[in-house]
Amino acid sequence: MNALGRNLVLVGAVALVACAQPAPAPTPPPDTRAADEATLRATIKEWAAAAQAKDAVRFVSFYTEDAVVMMAGAPDISGMPAIREGIGHMMSDPAFSLSFEPANVVVARSGDLAYETGPYTMTMTGADKKPATEKGHYVAIWRKQADGTWKAAVDAPVSDPPTAPTQP
Repeated sequence: MNALGRNLVLVGAVALVACAQPAPAPTPPPDTRAADEATLRATIKEWAAAAQAKDAVRFVSFYTEDAVVMMAGAPDISGMPAIREGIGHMMSDPAFSLSFEPANVVVARSGDLAYETGPYTMTMTGADKKPATEKGHYVAIWRKQADGTWKAAVDAPVSDPPTAPTQP
C-alpha cells in the first residue's frame, strides 16, 4: 500500500472514531426498597410468630445456611447445624418465651441486603431454676436469596443492663 492509501485508511479510521456514538450508560436496577421492606416486615412477623409458638424448626428456617447468632456471654453459633441445635435447646426450655418487633428496617439500594433493629424480651430458666426475663435490643442482617426470599445472615441480641432494685 502506498503513502496515499495509508493516509486514506488513516483518515477513514479517524472519521469512524469521531462519528462513533458513546456506549450508553448502564441502566441502574429498579429501586425496590419499599417493596423489599414490606416483604421483609412480613417475614419478620412470621419469624416472631414462630418464636412465640416455640416452633424451633420454623424459627431456624429463617436463617441462611451460613448464618451467625451472636449472644452475649456465649460463643457465636455459626452455620445451620449449630443453629438448629442451639435454638432447639433454647426453645425446649419450659420457661422459654421470645418476643421481638422491628423498630427499623433498612434495605440497601442494591436490594440484596437489609438490616433490622428493635427491642426484644426473652425468658428462660435461670441458674436458680426460676424463670428469668431478659430485655434488650437486637440487630439482624438479612440477605435476599436467589428465589427472592429474605433470610437472616447475622442475628445479634444485646441485653440491656440489669435494672437496679428500687429503694424503699
